[in-house]
Amino acid sequence: MIKNIIFISGIALLSIESVYAESHVSELNVDQSFRTAVKLVEDQQYMDAINIFTVLAERDIPEAQYNLSLLLFNGLGAPKNFKSSLKWAWKAHLNEHEYALIQVNDILDMIPADVRDTVANELIQEISEVAKDKNQLATLKVGITFTELLSEPDYLSAYVWLSIAQAYGIEKASDLLREVTDQLTIEEVLAQQELAAQLFEEMK
Repeated sequence: MIKNIIFISGIALLSIESVYAESHVSELNVDQSFRTAVKLVEDQQYMDAINIFTVLAERDIPEAQYNLSLLLFNGLGAPKNFKSSLKWAWKAHLNEHEYALIQVNDILDMIPADVRDTVANELIQEISEVAKDKNQLATLKVGITFTELLSEPDYLSAYVWLSIAQAYGIEKASDLLREVTDQLTIEEVLAQQELAAQLFEEMK
């Protein structure tokens, strides 16, 4: 298991270099910190590694979020915590990490629906606040969480957030919004359009 984590961390390191080169050019400490954390995992200094991954994960670095989820899932550097592991794996998935959804599904296979919904609702609250602080991409993330992480999708709420994401010009939102619309009646769609318009104005 430890070798598997190191191997996956190595893949993540390759990923972060390509992402970093494009969008984090001025933050040289991100790349070096990530390398340090990977080396700490290899040296089995998990507590130090998890501290670094946590700082990077909170800065929304998907590779760090994924590795942090793995460590928490396996109880390395901190006691096993499936709820926290799910939270960070889901954030990595929202940030388009290649392997994060596999990790999410592994955790969901182990936990009951009420725990899943607790994590989902906590994330919805957290990401909604980010979205309301004029983070446009967060509106898409809220919509996806309403439809994909809750044990019973909330299509009504998802419609509102995906409508706003589409209004911002986020391309991925349009296909998702069509899928959500198919789950609603025209009366529900009209009502959610009103709510979306109100929230959009408040966020502007």
